[in-house]
Amino acid sequence: MQVKSWGWLWISCAVVALVWTEPVFAEQGRVEQRLADSGPCSRVQDRPCVALVLGGGGARGGAHVAVLRQLEAQQIPVDLIVGTSIGAFVGGLYAQGKSPAEIEQLLLQLPWSEGFRDRVDRDEVPVRRKEQRDQFPINLDLGVGPEGLRVPKGILHGQAMAALLQQAYGLVPELGSFDELAIPFRAVATDLTNREAVILTRGNLLHAVQASMSIPGVVRPMQLQNHLLVDGGVANNLPISVAKALGAERIIAVSIDAPLLSGKELNSAMAITEQLTNFLVAEAVSRQLALLGPDDVLIQPELKSVGTLDFDKMPQAIAAGQTAVALARDQLGRLSQAATYVHWQQRRRQAPANVELAAVALENRTGLADALLLQRLDVPLAQPVSLQALQQGVRRIYGLDTLERVSSTLQLDASGQQRLLLRAEPKSWGPAYLDFRFQLEDDFENTHNYQLAASHLWTGLSPYGASLQNVVALGTDKQLASTLYWPLGLSGFFTELHAEQNRTVFALEDDAGRSGGELNQRELALSAALGWEPIDPLQLSVGLQRRDGRFRLPAVLAAQLPFDSLPYLRRGSLWQLSYDTLDSRSFPSRGVRLEANWQHLNDDYLNNRSQSQTYGLQAQAARQWHSHILRGRLRFERADGAANLVELDQFSLGGLLNLSGYPKNFLFGSEIQFASLVYQYQLPESRLSLFKAPFYLGTSLERGLVRQSRFSAMRDVQASDWIWAGSIFAGWDSPFGPLYLGYGQAESDAAEQPYRFYLSLGQTF
Repeated sequence: MQVKSWGWLWISCAVVALVWTEPVFAEQGRVEQRLADSGPCSRVQDRPCVALVLGGGGARGGAHVAVLRQLEAQQIPVDLIVGTSIGAFVGGLYAQGKSPAEIEQLLLQLPWSEGFRDRVDRDEVPVRRKEQRDQFPINLDLGVGPEGLRVPKGILHGQAMAALLQQAYGLVPELGSFDELAIPFRAVATDLTNREAVILTRGNLLHAVQASMSIPGVVRPMQLQNHLLVDGGVANNLPISVAKALGAERIIAVSIDAPLLSGKELNSAMAITEQLTNFLVAEAVSRQLALLGPDDVLIQPELKSVGTLDFDKMPQAIAAGQTAVALARDQLGRLSQAATYVHWQQRRRQAPANVELAAVALENRTGLADALLLQRLDVPLAQPVSLQALQQGVRRIYGLDTLERVSSTLQLDASGQQRLLLRAEPKSWGPAYLDFRFQLEDDFENTHNYQLAASHLWTGLSPYGASLQNVVALGTDKQLASTLYWPLGLSGFFTELHAEQNRTVFALEDDAGRSGGELNQRELALSAALGWEPIDPLQLSVGLQRRDGRFRLPAVLAAQLPFDSLPYLRRGSLWQLSYDTLDSRSFPSRGVRLEANWQHLNDDYLNNRSQSQTYGLQAQAARQWHSHILRGRLRFERADGAANLVELDQFSLGGLLNLSGYPKNFLFGSEIQFASLVYQYQLPESRLSLFKAPFYLGTSLERGLVRQSRFSAMRDVQASDWIWAGSIFAGWDSPFGPLYLGYGQAESDAAEQPYRFYLSLGQTF
């Protein structure tokens, strides 16, 4: 598939084309001479062998459907289909046995944008991976090892595109030859190692089509039949020569290349680079067009208004194809075979929607246990298996987030029964990865926080997915942390060891909006836990912890309390439960999230020994109707202990979407009750992109209560102080984390100026 919409992709493709154009065609001639003369056309008797050649062009491929409809209307049998890129996609479907109407429906309804997004959705990964993603949203796919930094072979790994193709084609078996299809078929790809055009003639039809569509530098090359393959358009975007070499006597060629830009359109570096690429592709296609004879038919739809990635304009491409093919009706009429057409149509067939698997064979190139992958696949044997069940199983494996590709194909065993061959490949730039976080908060008054953090995640420490995560964070809040996660076989149980040294800063502000200094907390925390993960969204754990820390008070508090520093030592148990199916932590549109915790601690501080208990419960839910999203949140946290001068467990409210209108951490207390309802409108995304980054406009209604504020001498908060608040905001789910710009307004009882403007990056709410 050629690329038109992104300038940087054009530059890479232009360079590839500049380097390869001449050598490719020199090699291509030799390749095509090697094709066997006794090809699919040798079976055609008493009439010319007709080949349909479908060119590449992305979304402009909708024009191919109009050609197929016209061929059937004029009863023209097709004996061979040769396609490149989107031409291979459409041609493979027709060769498989699907009708033009079915192909049109697929082109219009397939979620094309999902094919360009390899990353598994948040609600498809285990809770632990969700937390890691939420904490470090800047994922650059950087691997790190003894040899230094490593990166993937392409921006995309092809996993999502494979799933998209499987939606269209269904479950297909491996074939000894694509001549076994309803119509013999060939897909054209390019060998990345020797610059030769590769004609794919056998194997899995989906793999052949995907290889022909793998944009070099964007999608990882496909290793197929001892070749490292990329998009066939680099070598031959309109493979007329391939059809001729296979014995075709009549060619119907459909050319949908990107049209040349006009002088007025050459107004930027991107446009100039695009024009250069168009010239190179046009030159290559012109060589193929020179091979057409007087009895061949060339169809060239007018598609200037449809870009390569404009899949939303597919109806326009189909309409343009209808106009162009109507002009060729008389030429096509000479190829009509009414007498034999009915018999030709009867030979066409489709693969069944369900198959019955006798076995699952695993080609596991990862360090993970075979039993773990098969457990996550979870497909039944000796009974019908649907495409949906198989795709869900593959997604569960891919959801481990340490695999580059998980591919599947159907094979016939010696007894003629179907078996599923599953290939699992590890990330080639692993097994250790770097992710990052940048957080910035500013209320344009007294609160200004920032943090830059990095995570080093070392995976594959055991066959069952053990990992070690190390974290370094610098900024207003600082952190050094290390977590060892060790699953206990396939039981679902795991052990976890955690060590963390952190410094947290709470900026205080009085009722009049004046800065009250900073409350600093330093703490060394050690914990060991035993947990259970029965299903991906659910995690339960129980553990022991030790927390050795110190509070350092600002002058305004130290003047009202008999100390300016509060060291403490806390030891005890911690119980946690997490159930999370949200599709996004920052801007969820579906799912629920429930977190509950309870801890019992023995506390030593100020020569006092006491016991305390804390309870926490948070719940979130989201629902989307078209572009409208409604999400709600409940929060309850409480600490019970001796009635001392201070309470070590302090919870806070304040900040955007947490009693908007107040600064962050404005109200402290040992009990928090809070609820919010947020409405979001998702602005439409006009272009197909490699990642989801939608924009939102929203508003919120919030109510909160803070009780027993024994640590904050800044204000006296009573038990009846329920506070209403609300906000309006604009948000962007950016690749660098959630970005908010908002305004909040709260009730005025607790502050003289209960309103704030907010800027927030990388902070979840």
